[in-house]
Amino acid sequence: MSKANGAFKKDLHRYYEVISTSGPVLLKTKLKLFLGDYGLHCVAIYRFGQFSRRLKKRSVVIGLPFRFMHVILNSLMKFFHHVDIDDASIGPGFKIHHVGTIYIGPIEIGENLSITHNVTIGIGLSRVHGGFPTLGNNVWVGTGSVIFGNISIGNNVIITSGCILSRNVPDNCLVGGNPGRILMSYQKGESPSLL
Repeated sequence: MSKANGAFKKDLHRYYEVISTSGPVLLKTKLKLFLGDYGLHCVAIYRFGQFSRRLKKRSVVIGLPFRFMHVILNSLMKFFHHVDIDDASIGPGFKIHHVGTIYIGPIEIGENLSITHNVTIGIGLSRVHGGFPTLGNNVWVGTGSVIFGNISIGNNVIITSGCILSRNVPDNCLVGGNPGRILMSYQKGESPSLL
């Protein structure tokens, strides 16, 4: 449980960074976040799914009820929020800014992923763009973006809203357009504060 718990703590820290201007986050603010932030609900269900899989591998008898609960919660998340992220392997520090029509396929994603609504990250089926993408650390994906194919997205990358991306992106870049292309490169310390 410590691995899932540690990842969720880092996820929570990302949410706290947004709501806290200075000092510790008040209990009242935390309760408001836990009750009203649907993105956090989706991240929590995702992390619970990871936990339930690990538990079931250790003990089917103990893990099966947790897997069953996760299947129900995940189905509700898909139905109400239109978020389907269960097959992805997403590192700690995951933040969903706005829920709604988010699909992430069975891909590898690093730490500190920030994502907004109407985003698809999945398989490319054509001969040219076949396969799954991988995303590095500190990637921000804007509204309406589509990322597909056997491509690699580096660390500290910002993908602007509406970007259709099917090519590799190195570290420290701002990417946008259709087709997606590098709009700007920057040094690690210079990256825009969207991450």
